[in-house]
Amino acid sequence: MDAIVQTLLQLTIRDILQRPLFQKAEVLASEEALNRTVRWVHIMEVIQAGQLLSGGELILTTGIGWQEDEERSLIFLQQLLRSGASGLCIELVTYTARPPERMLELAKREHFPILLFHEQVRYIDITQDLHAHFINQHHKMVAELEVLSKQLGQLLLSGKGLRPLLELLQQTTDAQVAFFPLNAEAQFVPAITKAKADKFYERWIYNEMFPSPLLSLQLAHRPIVALGRLFADLLIHAKQELTEFQILALDRCATAVAQEMMRTQYVEEKRRYQDDLWLGDWLSGKHGLTEISYYIRHIKPSAKLGSLAVCVFQLKASHAEAKDFESLMLQRNRVARAIFEGEGFYLFPLLLQGQMVFILLDQLERQKWKERLLQAVERLRRTEMKQEPALFSGLWGIGKLAAQIDQAAESYATAKETIAIQRDAGPLPAPFFDELHTYKIISALKKCGMLDELIREYIEPLASYDKEKHGQLLLTLKTYLIRSGSKQDTARELFIARQTLYHRLDKIIALLGEDFMSADKRLAIELAVNAYEYTRGAIR
Repeated sequence: MDAIVQTLLQLTIRDILQRPLFQKAEVLASEEALNRTVRWVHIMEVIQAGQLLSGGELILTTGIGWQEDEERSLIFLQQLLRSGASGLCIELVTYTARPPERMLELAKREHFPILLFHEQVRYIDITQDLHAHFINQHHKMVAELEVLSKQLGQLLLSGKGLRPLLELLQQTTDAQVAFFPLNAEAQFVPAITKAKADKFYERWIYNEMFPSPLLSLQLAHRPIVALGRLFADLLIHAKQELTEFQILALDRCATAVAQEMMRTQYVEEKRRYQDDLWLGDWLSGKHGLTEISYYIRHIKPSAKLGSLAVCVFQLKASHAEAKDFESLMLQRNRVARAIFEGEGFYLFPLLLQGQMVFILLDQLERQKWKERLLQAVERLRRTEMKQEPALFSGLWGIGKLAAQIDQAAESYATAKETIAIQRDAGPLPAPFFDELHTYKIISALKKCGMLDELIREYIEPLASYDKEKHGQLLLTLKTYLIRSGSKQDTARELFIARQTLYHRLDKIIALLGEDFMSADKRLAIELAVNAYEYTRGAIR
């Protein structure tokens, strides 16, 4: 055991029995009871003891308040137990011949030590002896803590990182140190096997470290908090009850760890900010092929520099207001990176203008790239179903597949356009830009203000008729066009008689003209039907 810890161990009942004034004491205590820690000594001759104690006291008494009353003796002992006293010394010379048996049975059952003096003892000598020891230990502890603080300060200035701080805590306390950061792997000093580490973390998370309150005194924990954010948990675990020195050492180390994590966080934030600026410029087309190749090789030397696609997820405004949003994004991006790499894509994530942007390098040279990308997104969204908030649950879109890595700007623009189209037309099951077809034309017409005119010119008469007469001419026209003018197929799909269909077609001819199925006019009408659904919802 480290020399510092040896000199600053707390005094136990076992240690006290080795002191000269206790050589003739009769000991009624189990092995567990002998390991109780004594923090102070208190002379007490009153029964109402609970409010006078704060825990860890060795009580000295003659039993004058309860010497011949078994019930009063039990009440006295029960108060000591509830108050967390460490033990009871009773002088049996003047007032008490022997503690009541029920009192001794209760003490034995609760592993509470009782020391009996059969000869007269000066309690003042005991208190002076032990108090001198406590004060001496306190002075030593303050000195050692000052040394520890200087060592921690030197390590912080050295810039060697987090690990030396944890190692110093372990050397100082001679305890198992466990460090659980929120978004990184746990660290243990000294190192333990992965199986033990996983079990330790699981028991900590589910509050199952110890089966009894007494054993829980072997564990101390400090949250690493800075700027109102929780970064990690720092724990020490010993084979026996932790001393005050070990706990205060943990406090000082926790403060140093928080400072180190803040410094690391600042450096990481600066690097991430620079990366985000670079990725933003990449999406804006400001970097050439050579620059992009160098950047990717620096980040991922083994990455293939072939085709890429940009995938964009629209985030809700409330997501950015969520607690620890940045930590959430880092965590979810790690999950996303693992999922997309599993499908053959290397991922560069970027939060930009309320959208989560994934630049995806295809490592499998376009082999079924749509199927793989769609499968990756579906896996990511399934994992989100169990999370709160579900960041990737909104609209999303995939831009054009770019043949070269310096063509990300076009893929990004088309991915954003895919989301914009879905805001009008509704969510699509496979929102690839190159599969939107007529939606692209309709979106372009909307941007130049020609969409409403198209609808008015070609199908507005049918829409007005349906509204006034509660007819179904638009639905009939849509189905008739889809079925390429087959009257039999149209009637079957609409579940109407042929005569009813003929009647509706006559009305459509009357409103649109006999040439509505001519090639050029039919094309315009079909586009108008799609435009109607794009702006006003599905025709039913």
